[in-house]
Amino acid sequence: MTEDIRALSAQYAADPSSLVFLRLAEALRHRGQLDAALKVAVQGLSRYPHLPDAHDLYARILVDQHDYATAFDEWDTVLRLAPQHLGAHKGIGFLYYRAGEPDHALFHLRSAAELDPMDEGLRLAVERVAGGK
Repeated sequence: MTEDIRALSAQYAADPSSLVFLRLAEALRHRGQLDAALKVAVQGLSRYPHLPDAHDLYARILVDQHDYATAFDEWDTVLRLAPQHLGAHKGIGFLYYRAGEPDHALFHLRSAAELDPMDEGLRLAVERVAGGK
């Protein structure tokens, strides 16, 4: 993350209702400051409970903290709010794969690959999961 956390924190402090919380929490997450990222994401979700990207961010932080069940629930919420959300399909596909459910994983990974056909990593993930069934 190239964005300065101090600058993002200042923007967030100046306007806590701003969507800058998404960039701030993501920057904190990339820095490995998961507790701070979680706090910012939860505060943002309290203001924007119907924002799919906020739930997606929260789910990614939860995965980083190894809270897979709650992350799954968050990505499920994202897909109810935005059925074509790329990040949620990728995330849920990963969780299904990790749980040993390749058919469900493949469904979501293929959905993600359709949404982003240029993503080579997704194409390889689909091949890997499809080949390992």
